Amino acid sequence: MEPNVLHDDPPPARMVAGALAHLACHMTTGCPRAAELAALLLERVAADADADPHLREHARELVDILERERPVRRVSASRFADTAERLARGWRP
Repeated sequence: MEPNVLHDDPPPARMVAGALAHLACHMTTGCPRAAELAALLLERVAADADADPHLREHARELVDILERERPVRRVSASRFADTAERLARGWRP
């Protein structure tokens, strides 16, 4: 590997590792941003001509699943209200 050569795209394995980390965060916390980041990385894997065809196929499948569940994972207004109430109680002297 030449020291002066910049590599813009990480290898597919590195993108999959990042996607799995974001996916785990999303599954644990329900964080929609983590799901978006996982989908972005998986889309890059699916579009990578150098990646294994099976890996590309499964990456595309996961992107489709994440995109389908986006509207379902919205946090309800009552959950925001409960959190705001708990924070307000904590701030009282």
